[in-house]
Order: sequence, then C-alpha cells, then structure tokens
Amino acid sequence: MSAITRTKETDVAWNKLVQKFLAIGRPVLIDYIFEPPDHIVPQRLYRYDVFDDYLSRHRDDFEFGYDLISRVERITGPRTYGVYVIELDRNPNHVYVGQTWYQPEERLAQHNTGYAVFHAAKAFKAGARGTLRRDLYGHLPRYGTQAQSEAIEASLAMHLKKQGFRVEGGH
Repeated sequence: MSAITRTKETDVAWNKLVQKFLAIGRPVLIDYIFEPPDHIVPQRLYRYDVFDDYLSRHRDDFEFGYDLISRVERITGPRTYGVYVIELDRNPNHVYVGQTWYQPEERLAQHNTGYAVFHAAKAFKAGARGTLRRDLYGHLPRYGTQAQSEAIEASLAMHLKKQGFRVEGGH
C-alpha cells in the first residue's frame, strides 16, 4: 500500500491505521488540515517520530495530530529540489520566486494558507495569495542538491527582474 486516505473512520480507527502505515519509517507526504479547517497543507516528512496520538517532525518536534491528517503517502524517490514562480494577487508582473523540495503545487498550498511561510516570503505573511506561473519555471529540471536549486533560484529571479517583473524572494 503506497497511500491511505481518511474516509469515515473513527478517530481511534484512523489513529491505528496511520500508526501502522508509518511504522515502516519511510519518508511520507501528509495532507494536514490547517486553520481555518477547510485548508489542507501538504508536509513532506523525511524524518519523524510516531506517538500514540500524533506524528512529530524530527528536526523541530512540530506535531501533527492524527485527527487532522487526512492522507498519508509514501515518498519513494530520492529527495530533489526545484524552483517555482508564483504570481501574486493576480498581478502578472508581480511574482515570488522560490526553491523547495516540495512539488510546486504542494509549496503553493503552504504559501496560500500562510503555513510554513519563511522570512523571504513577506508577501504571503502580509496576506498575498497566488497562482503558479509554470510558463516562467516549467522548463527547469529538478536538482539533486539544495545548493544547485538555490543558484538557479537566484539566477531566475535576476533574469525576471531584468525583464521588468517585480520579484520577491529569489535570494
């Protein structure tokens, strides 16, 4: 089984199912219900600890209650990094350039909920929302290291600035 999705299980039944699924210890992608309760935020967990009623991300002990996890999927391939571009607040000339190990759609969901928004993403902290601009990054491959991805992120941001875009991020 490569993924489980919560349907109508009781909390107790779901907790047991999630714990059993996680017992193998492989990296997982979880869909986590974030406030307000109708927003789903994906989280890639490469190292985690399993407890009776929650999952904890190993690097910072951030806890994910099983009752708020709606789906769990195994990550089978190696960790890769990619660059993405988000158009901010429906302004095609205002973009955010970032890099991540998440797939662009996963990272966009995090930005749009304000979850896992880091210091460089000031626009999202201020309430901006966006859509992906695949036309600006879709030609780029994924990279084996974060350093490679960061270099391309900075290069793409500079290129877009030279083309007249208002660019945030892209450090």
